[in-house]
Amino acid sequence: MAFVVDNSVIIAWLVSSQANDYTRHADRRAKREQPVVPSLWEVEFANVIAVMVRRAVLPRHQAMVVLHRAEQLQLEVDRDTVSPRALFGLTERHRITAYDAAYLELAARRGLPLATRDDKLSRAARAVGVALA
Repeated sequence: MAFVVDNSVIIAWLVSSQANDYTRHADRRAKREQPVVPSLWEVEFANVIAVMVRRAVLPRHQAMVVLHRAEQLQLEVDRDTVSPRALFGLTERHRITAYDAAYLELAARRGLPLATRDDKLSRAARAVGVALA
């Protein structure tokens, strides 16, 4: 079975200082099941790495290693077009970002569980009947 995984979990797979038991469990799951991300993940991931470097949380040379490792992940990138109106609706109903709404919309549309560390996104998932991974 596949599962949707958000950026907070993927970052923890690649930056050990961000990992916890939950993200390590999700990483093990990703070895057995297909992790799926919305197409915005690529931009969101690059931005988080850039911010980590800017804030001196991650040295630039280590960021290059993380970026290389990210390119090796066996992620399925969902390239389906999603209506901005649908994403906006989710943001309003659940008080989440449009970025988080993209993960939620994908999980709901494909009937997949969602792996996230974000409390608001977890609550929104439960509210719409999306199982948490």
